[in-house]
Amino acid sequence: MTHLDLSMFKACDIRTPAQQLTLDLSELLAYAEAYYFRENLGVQKVILCRDARLSGARYLEQGIRIFRDLGFDVLAAPQVSSACLFYYTCLRHPDAAGVMYGASHNPGGDTGQKIIAPGVQPIANGCGPGGGLQTIRRLYEQGAQPRRIGGGKLRIVNYLDDYVRDSMRLADVSPGDLAGLRIVLDFLSGAAGQEMILAFTAAGAEIEPRNLVPDGHFPSGAPNPVVHASIAPSLEVLRSGRFDLGMFFDGDGDRLDIVASDGRQISPAFNLIALAPRLRALFPDIPQPNLYVDLKANPLAIIRIARQGFGVHVIRNGHSQIKQALGKNAATGFIAAVEESAHYYLNLRRDGAVFPIENTLFYALLTARAWREDPTLYRDLLDLQQTTFREREWGYHFPNDDLRAAALAAVEEAFVRNGWHAMHRMADGAAMDATLLRDGLPFVIDADTTLTEEWTQVAQRASQSERGLARWEVTAGTAARRDAAVRLIEETVRRFQAGQKYVG
Repeated sequence: MTHLDLSMFKACDIRTPAQQLTLDLSELLAYAEAYYFRENLGVQKVILCRDARLSGARYLEQGIRIFRDLGFDVLAAPQVSSACLFYYTCLRHPDAAGVMYGASHNPGGDTGQKIIAPGVQPIANGCGPGGGLQTIRRLYEQGAQPRRIGGGKLRIVNYLDDYVRDSMRLADVSPGDLAGLRIVLDFLSGAAGQEMILAFTAAGAEIEPRNLVPDGHFPSGAPNPVVHASIAPSLEVLRSGRFDLGMFFDGDGDRLDIVASDGRQISPAFNLIALAPRLRALFPDIPQPNLYVDLKANPLAIIRIARQGFGVHVIRNGHSQIKQALGKNAATGFIAAVEESAHYYLNLRRDGAVFPIENTLFYALLTARAWREDPTLYRDLLDLQQTTFREREWGYHFPNDDLRAAALAAVEEAFVRNGWHAMHRMADGAAMDATLLRDGLPFVIDADTTLTEEWTQVAQRASQSERGLARWEVTAGTAARRDAAVRLIEETVRRFQAGQKYVG
């Protein structure tokens, strides 16, 4: 049944070139999701929205028709929506499932879906109630269709203003609080512009919006702030000396890259040093809160966070898996998480319940507030970050997944042969679906950890959303150690037909 394009089922969501997901196939997928929602989850209400991609409108139109015809009450947002506005909409209707048609930072010709269960629970591979994405895939292969019960109603929803208001309150940012702060905001023609402009204007910041209008052609380039060519013009504006910082967003607005006026990017783990006490204020009943960082987080940042009285724990990559872990462990004091890909997470308390969510607007406002209140801290953090040497995540495409797996195994073996240690599981025993390699570093880093310059960390993983792609990131105490690790990776992967270096 290869004509069904089963490769679109990724670890965290659905991603595929839009030309491969014909309307006939997307109809079968909608039926499978409807069956799962009704028969596995007992849901009668579904939220549907889309991001800025050109293909989103036709899938949304189709979804509205199919779910209504099957008897679901449909809450539809025809306007372009960011991923985080979608999550907020689901938060307002915790009894509903949800589907967002979009593909995040992927190339403009791609499409995909983010799927949510009631209670804003993430649906992914091995994640979510009733079998999660594996169940949807099985139903899709079977051509399953739920019974038609009629009576489906349509309601148009738009919670943009509420989302802005609640995010400002959560970040403790009132009108005028950001007066005097000058920020470049680049949306890369994606979906996040409206909420950011509304909030930052109300807060009094002086903003310079770039690529504000959603445009699925993505004229500035791939909607991914990691791609230097896409953000280069805005970086030039930022370096003009008229601004304090820049914020760069991806296609669906769930990624937040923060760059100082001199062009230095502050990594999420270092940003978390500044945000941690402000996050603690949201959870006054938790004496020692716990945070997740991904396996690429800089050890110096982890130490600084831990010294503020936080437990800092390494977690695997993956939006859905991180949110599931946050929710599962909320009772043990876990409050937030960050990924070095510039994704931020929060255990949100609302109406007596806990919802692990992404809210990029909240984190953008909280960062701006922290920068406004203590710009010297950010200068110090950037200088501290610069005492380490990082090769930000890059990858190689391989002809097939077998060669990719062999390359990853060979890289690990090469480092271990040189005396390094490898970690494959998190502290709770769960698989990381990645490998953390360290030399001169313990695997447990806390407030008492001390480091010399002689350490190196390598994180490697198979991409869960792109076929044949493996990714690496290197951080080290010296430039020589970083360069040596990068060289060893490059030399090793060449034996397995690695393509050109890929950043994105």
